[in-house]
Amino acid sequence: MADGFNTDGPTDELDVFDCPKCGQTIDTKSDVCRFCGAKVDHEAARKAAQLLARIDQACSDASYLRNTAAVAFLLSLGALIVLLRSGGRLMLRLGFQNLLLGFCALVLIVSLPFPVWAVRWWTKNANLQSDDEDFQGSRTAVRSAGFGATGALLAAGLIVCWILVSKAAGQ
Repeated sequence: MADGFNTDGPTDELDVFDCPKCGQTIDTKSDVCRFCGAKVDHEAARKAAQLLARIDQACSDASYLRNTAAVAFLLSLGALIVLLRSGGRLMLRLGFQNLLLGFCALVLIVSLPFPVWAVRWWTKNANLQSDDEDFQGSRTAVRSAGFGATGALLAAGLIVCWILVSKAAGQ
């Protein structure tokens, strides 16, 4: 798996593919499968390795998106819960309002790129055909990242509106 979200496109670093006969992972330079002895078609092996590299990168990118969106959502949800549990009493302190505004601005900045990232992921990977369970889970992960980022944006936006309204009301 890659280390983070890839903006350069799929890498061709993987020189392995799944043997079409036995399904074991083998090197593209092999002449025969070391597990079942099937002859390796090097052109088909190269194409299969490229597909495997694209699927691996798509899974990695989806995982990165999902985890980052989850953090943004949980942070904004936590701030909203603190605000609601205080019953607005914490809003009386100007320092807390400014701190919360800064925190919400951070959540908004982190969450705003998610729609673009999700659309980019779908554009790059929509035509990939694979029965790989991890890849199928990646499609779900990107959807959940979109929902998580939307929730983070809504929660942070709600907090910002609440603070601005309370400041305007002179609290």
